[in-house]
Amino acid sequence: MKKSKRLLIIPARGGSKRIKNKNIKKFKSKPIIFYPLENAIKSKLFEKIHVSTESEKIIKISEKKINIDFRRPKKLSGDKTPLYKVFKFVVSEYKKRRMNFDEVWCVMPCTPNITFRDFKKISSFYNSLKIKKPVFAISKYRVPVEWAYKLKKNKLISPVNRKFQLLRSQEILPKYFDSGQIYIFSTKDILKLNFKKNKFERYGFEMSASKSIDIDNYEDWEIAEKMHKK
Repeated sequence: MKKSKRLLIIPARGGSKRIKNKNIKKFKSKPIIFYPLENAIKSKLFEKIHVSTESEKIIKISEKKINIDFRRPKKLSGDKTPLYKVFKFVVSEYKKRRMNFDEVWCVMPCTPNITFRDFKKISSFYNSLKIKKPVFAISKYRVPVEWAYKLKKNKLISPVNRKFQLLRSQEILPKYFDSGQIYIFSTKDILKLNFKKNKFERYGFEMSASKSIDIDNYEDWEIAEKMHKK
C-alpha cells in the first residue's frame, strides 16, 4: 500500500489582538507554538511541516524547530482572512517547488494539550475511511444547546427551543462543535474548497474537553495551563 505524503500547516499570523504575540507567548516554559511543532515532529507522520506566517518574530522562533520555506503574503494575513485561502496558497507554493502531497493537515498554534498520540489516532481514523472526506476535530457540548437562553439587558429571554425546556439531558441527542484544533483534507479537496459556497461532506473526530480549549483570551490561557498540568 502506498504511503501517504502529508503536509502539515500551522497558521500563525502575527498581530493577535486579545493576547499580545499569542502564537509565540511562553506557555509554561516555552513558546506555545513549540507544542504542536514538537508533537508533529515526534509523530513522524509528516513529509513537511510549514508554519504559515508573515511575522518575522514567529519565523525566527519557529525556525528553531523547522525550516520555513516561504512566508505568508500580507494580503492573506488579515484577521478576517479565511483559513482555506491560506491552505490553498501554501499548497500552490509547494506545487511550484514540485512538492506534492496526498493529505493536507492543519493544526492551530495554540494547542499545547494536543499530543503526538492524538495525531496518530486521528490519522488512523482518516485512513479507516473508505471514501476520503475532510475530517474535523470536534467536541461535545457539555449541556444541550436546546436549553440556550437569549440575554437582553441582563434579562433572560425564553429558551431558544421551548419544547426542549422540560426534557432531561439524557432525552436529547448530544450536539458537537468544530473545536478548531485539527483539520485533514485531501489535496484535491483543498484546491476546490470554498467555505462560503461549497457544501461538502465531512467527518468528525471527537476530542476531549481538555484538548478542545480555544485560547482566545487570558482566562482561556489559564484554563489551558491547568488542563496541561493535569
